[in-house]
Amino acid sequence: MQEFAMSLPPYSDSPTPTPFRSPIENDLPPSYDDITNPDAPPPSYQSLFGQVREAHKTSSGVLDFLRSVILLLLGTLGCTILVGVTVIIPFSMIVIGTTYLNDCPAEKYIPIFLVMGGVFGVLKTLLDVCGKCRRPDSGGEAGRNAAEEQRAEERTWGTLVNCFLFAWYVAGCVWVYRAYPPDYTNVESPAFCDRTLYLFAFGLVTAGLLSLGLVAACLCCLTLFSLLSSKD
Repeated sequence: MQEFAMSLPPYSDSPTPTPFRSPIENDLPPSYDDITNPDAPPPSYQSLFGQVREAHKTSSGVLDFLRSVILLLLGTLGCTILVGVTVIIPFSMIVIGTTYLNDCPAEKYIPIFLVMGGVFGVLKTLLDVCGKCRRPDSGGEAGRNAAEEQRAEERTWGTLVNCFLFAWYVAGCVWVYRAYPPDYTNVESPAFCDRTLYLFAFGLVTAGLLSLGLVAACLCCLTLFSLLSSKD
């Protein structure tokens, strides 16, 4: 009777088991390119949950963890709201300012304030979008140098536009509050101002002041919490 010998496969040919990896552990926070890419999908629940877990691991206490979670939520939800605000409000300023350009003898600079503020707001958004679209390849030493020069140029132009917008906003606050309260009914009155124009400008500058106060209050609270947690 003929015997057949069965040869075992060598160790290198034998299949190796693939270690199990949790999808939550592999779901790292999105990179900068993923965030700025308009075609990229929105962050998943697991990604946000992973960032919360990472904040819990790296936090030194309960207050530090709450502060990290608040900043994380403000970064995700606040960015979405901020994008909508930076697109809708400047166009609304341009439309309302040009529509009622000669309808506010109480303060003739109010419609000009809206038009110029809207134009520079749109310009700032276009500069940000164009800077991300024409970002050069950062591969190699030459690519990194070109990317660094472009970022420096973008920061310079962004700083100039932001300084102008801040100064223009301060001037707008002076013009709007100086005309308060205007006359909405008598067109022949020197204190007349169109209701839609003035209420829009008044609400815009007041919302800006309230937002600045809210941000300042949040920063003060976070600083106080940090000092209290460090003492503990």
